[in-house]
Amino acid sequence: MRKFTYIDTESYWDEHLHACAVRVDPSDLRYRIACKRIFAAAAMDVAVDSSGGITCECIASWSLKDQGDEQAIVRGLFEHLYASDDRNVVGFGSLANDVQILQLAAIEYSLVLPSHFRARRGPGITPTSPGSHFDLGLGLKGPGKSWPHLTEVLARIGIPLFLYEGKKFVSYPAHDQGWADVIAHVELDCALLAIAHLAWLRSQGQQGLDCWTASIAVLDWARRNGRLTAANKVKLIDAIAELSSMLTTEIALAA
Repeated sequence: MRKFTYIDTESYWDEHLHACAVRVDPSDLRYRIACKRIFAAAAMDVAVDSSGGITCECIASWSLKDQGDEQAIVRGLFEHLYASDDRNVVGFGSLANDVQILQLAAIEYSLVLPSHFRARRGPGITPTSPGSHFDLGLGLKGPGKSWPHLTEVLARIGIPLFLYEGKKFVSYPAHDQGWADVIAHVELDCALLAIAHLAWLRSQGQQGLDCWTASIAVLDWARRNGRLTAANKVKLIDAIAELSSMLTTEIALAA
């Protein structure tokens, strides 16, 4: 059994941190990664058996609205990962973004990083080893100069565009509905990341995995168990129906 935890965070520019950066270097007016704070995060646990069967086990999310401050959000995510030493934590573009901000938050709040994010060296330790962190975006990039966006991977799989066409832009919420939308966004991002990673696993030789079957299972589980909005659930129902139709057609053609 291979176990994975898929993570996603959303962050905003902190004006105080940015002002400190500009004061140190007035010529550098760019928003730097160190000037960002996390306002929402999510994690989804999935297991894959040797025959390619998948089990969605848990989904959890944290936000400023529910937890009150960045420290509590990060602690909540860390506590989830502390119990996941046997899992491979997976992100997308996470080494360039999520993990950097999480490490800075751990430094600021005197939190112990989950083992997946600690500096480790040793024989046999790779990004895909249990207890490690794997950046799927970096894995797809390899030695190349650029990497695909997660949305481009999802398009290749055949995931309907309406599920992720606006995922790049996440505004800081101004009202309760905005917070509900953000929580739904980070949880759905974890599900979409799981779908992309499962497809990647199949390309790496994992037997028994079918991309569309896995996608339907993950999306339906997230619909039933996640903190999604009514609008999100309708989109998931439509996406599942479209994928099911595609799968039925493929089966019929193969018969």
